[in-house]
Parts: sequence; C-alpha cells; structure tokens
Amino acid sequence: MHRRLWLSVAMLVAGASLLVAASFASAGTASHALKQGGIWKYGTTGASVQVDPQIAYITTAWWLEYSTAAKLYNYPDKPGPAGSTLHPEVASKFTVSKNGKTYTFTIRKGFKFSNGKPVTPASFKYAIDRVANKGLASPGAQFITDPNGTNIVGAAKVNSGAAQHVSGVSVKGQKLTVHLTKPDGTFMAKITMPFFQATSTALPLSQEVVTVHSANDLPSAGPYTYTRNDVNQLTSVRRNKFYKTGPGRHRPHNLQGLDVFWNQNEATLYNQVAANQVDEDPVPSPDKVQGLANQYKVNKSRFWAKSQNCTGYLPLNMSNSLFKGNLPLRQAVNYAIERAPYVGQAGPYAGDTWTHLFNPGVPGWRNVSLYKRNLATAKKLAKGHLKNGKITVYFRSSGTVNPAQAQIVRSDLQAIGFQSGNINMKGFSGGNIYTAMGVKGNDADMGVSMGWCSDFPDPYDWINVLLYGPSIQADNNVNYSYMNIAKWNKKMASAAKLVGPKRYKVYGQMDLDLMKQVAPLAATRTYNNRYFFSNRINPKSLVYQGIYQDFSIGAMALK
Repeated sequence: MHRRLWLSVAMLVAGASLLVAASFASAGTASHALKQGGIWKYGTTGASVQVDPQIAYITTAWWLEYSTAAKLYNYPDKPGPAGSTLHPEVASKFTVSKNGKTYTFTIRKGFKFSNGKPVTPASFKYAIDRVANKGLASPGAQFITDPNGTNIVGAAKVNSGAAQHVSGVSVKGQKLTVHLTKPDGTFMAKITMPFFQATSTALPLSQEVVTVHSANDLPSAGPYTYTRNDVNQLTSVRRNKFYKTGPGRHRPHNLQGLDVFWNQNEATLYNQVAANQVDEDPVPSPDKVQGLANQYKVNKSRFWAKSQNCTGYLPLNMSNSLFKGNLPLRQAVNYAIERAPYVGQAGPYAGDTWTHLFNPGVPGWRNVSLYKRNLATAKKLAKGHLKNGKITVYFRSSGTVNPAQAQIVRSDLQAIGFQSGNINMKGFSGGNIYTAMGVKGNDADMGVSMGWCSDFPDPYDWINVLLYGPSIQADNNVNYSYMNIAKWNKKMASAAKLVGPKRYKVYGQMDLDLMKQVAPLAATRTYNNRYFFSNRINPKSLVYQGIYQDFSIGAMALK
C-alpha cells in the first residue's frame, strides 16, 4: 500500500520555533534497558520493495527507511502524540524569511554515511536534485514542483529536463537554503519525507539503485543502512557503524539488524513464526487471526492490531476506453461491489467497509455512506455502457486474501453484465501492482486490493495528490485513475489555497462530490495492521510509530 501519515499542517506553522531545542534523548536512554544485538527475521508473502531513497514509495519501504534515513527534521521513536512531533535531526534549527518563501537550515557536523563520508548541506541539495531529475522519475517530484502547493524555485525546470540542478537550493558553509516560489504551510511536512533524506553522491543522479551487496552500495546516514538487496529474495539492514551518539544522533538501535524475506508461502511463514524460526509475520492469514487473539490476547505479547490512516479502493482508469467518459459504468461498479465479504476476506481486526475516499483519520471527513450495495441500480447504470464488453483487471496475487478479494470483484463485474471470458485478470505480487499501474498508458481498466495511506494528514494529500491531472507523468504515478478533468483540477487548486476550518469543510464536501459526480474509484475499506510475532521478541520494545504506522525497527529488541 502506498503511504503515508505525516505531521498535521497545524503543527507546522509554528515556523522557526518548532522544537529547536528538542532531541531524541529519551528514546535513546530507554533503549539501554533492552537487550542489544541480534537479527530480527521478518517474512512477507509479497514481492520486494524499491530501496532507492528517491524512488521508494511503498509502506514497507518507508518503514525500512525510517531506520536508515537521516533527515533535516524527524519523528522520534515514540508511540502516540509524542511520536508525531517533528524534532531537529541533522538540522539543528531553521529560519523562515518574513515573506515565508525562504527556509534556511543549519546543518550539524558529525553525521556520517555508512561509507564513512560526512553528511553536509550538499547531501540534502543532492537529494532534491535527484527527486527533481526527469530521468529518475521520482514520485517525490510532485511534492516540490506543485504550482498550487510546495514549489521549489527551479525544481519544475529540472523535472522537465531543461536543467540538472535545482536553482532554488543553495549551500554556503553549514547552511542549506531553500527558496519557494510562494509561501507554503506544508513545506516542512514534505521536506521531512524520506525522499529528501541526506543522500550520498555515490547514488547516480538519474539512475535507480536496485542491487545492494554492502553498506557502500547504498550509503545512508541513519542508525541503520542497507547491506543487501536481492530483489524478491532478501533485503538486509544492519547498524551503521559510523552512527555515533552526538547532537541529533540519539535514536535507538537495539538490534544488530533486520532481514526481510520476500515471497514467502503464507502457511509456511505462519508456521515458522509459531515455531520461533521467523520473528514476524506482518499479515497473518485471516483464518488464524481470531485464534491468535484468543490465545495471546490483543496487544499483549505475540498478536497485535494497530489502526492505519488508510483507505482501500479500486481505481478506475479514466484514460482507457472502457471507463473514459463513462460515468454511469464507474457509478455502477461502486454500487455493485460487495464490500462486507471483500473486507471479510482479511479476517477479524482487519478494518471496516467504506464508500468514499476520506477515512476518519483525514481532516474534513464525513460519516456518510454513499454507495450501499444495490445490484438493481448497478445493472441499470451499466446497461448500454459496457462498450465492447471487455475489461482488464490488475490484482495482487500474493497471499490468500488478495486473490480472494479479486474473485469477489470478478463476480461483481459479472453481475453487472461482463461475461466471464471477457474479464482479463492480471496478477502482480506485493507492491508490483503499484509500479505497473503507475505507468501512464498501462492496459488496466481497474485495480483490486489497492489503497492509500496519508503522506501527511491533510486532505490535499488525498484529493490533489491522488486525482490532480497535471501531476500525471510517464511513470511512478499515484493518480491510478488517471483522472484529468479541467473543472476539477481548478477546484483542487482553489481548495489548496484555503486554510483553517474552511479548508477542511471544502475538501470534505469535495470528497463526497467527487465520488458522486466523477466516481474515479470505488472505495472499499479502512485498515488495521495485524502482526504475529515469535516468542523471541520482547513485547516491551514494540513502539508503534504512528507517523510510519509500524513498529520502530531501532526500538525493537529480542529477549
């Protein structure tokens, strides 16, 4: 699932006074009471994720990068509200010009990449150059080239291929200065995304790093670093030996490292965790969940369930012929989907049914049910709008839940008139479905078992990021519906300028209006994370980091 929950805009407008004197000392101190060392073994049924910091944009990838990245400001390894407050990390402070368009960061000395090279202000300038680079096609580019939001001077020019370096970012001594084309209250939330972490020039400017064999291949400056990445097999992180306690460097790093084993068999993985051969199954089989809850209780020892600021949905590709200019069919799909059994495939504690984009974690959300299943209405809307009667459906083939959900959707499509032989189901393992659907011109008419988690809890990140047409590029798109309607683009741009309660009110209504008047997707569910752990893990070390919506790797410890 794409990501992610970030700091609320209201917490950002404090400007230069934002916790300048704070540090991560409390988290680091607490770690000394826990066992040090050991390798945490994590298994998953899905395909591997991208590890390049300017490319990675999947939930699991950002969880890993929370342990490997060093950022200007970061979130502490703490649960609840304490973990959702930005603290200075590599930057000791920042100032904002009176016109709100220039941010100047003071960069600390002492941070080092895992190859031993020092982190400097230029390390952050290079990150921004890579994000903006046209050839690299980073999904992070949209967050610094948005004419209606954060727009760094010169970033759009680089993103168009007309330049190599972002002119609005400069370095002088220990100062990093970023010039915006206009004031933007969400800038700090965005510049602290993993895309903009300290980045080594060992990474090619316009080429993605995929294979990793040592700490020198993908240097990072956080407590951990990637030491191995064999695509679809094994990804390993280990302690960054150059990460030494000092100003800004107080994050816990109890484990020696963590190994992620990809493409595991669901039943085998469950049995291995039960037998304490693997330490974590992040998605236990639905038929096992209630038994785990009964045996271990919830959030006590080996079974845990935690909520996410995420919405599951079926994107409907409005650029391909089937759904293009076909509002009745898009509405028909919304009425046809059997949401209760769809969510039920994931088992107890998985989440609830949902019918519009904003979940309860999004400011401005409204408790409204728009599309209760009504097959008669769905059939009426679909009649005469199936075009050639053929549909291509991308679905997630890993595990047992995703294929089962795909079969429910297939059955629902047949119920509104599609013939079985005309429904082309294409399976993708794990997060590969996002890569495939992110390519402009792909042949998918819709996707199944997909979802979105906030990058930061502002409605902009749901509507403007997911549905704003001008942001569509050649690949790495997140507008999987490929919605690009001038009238709605204008409405989104106008809403982005609003502040305070009016902003949330307008976006909340737009969420409902989009679903009724455009229906670019069919919302299906909300989400909980569920975990099954081995008895090797120390449950007292489990710190659920709400921003990253997962347990902090650095805080985790074995018994």
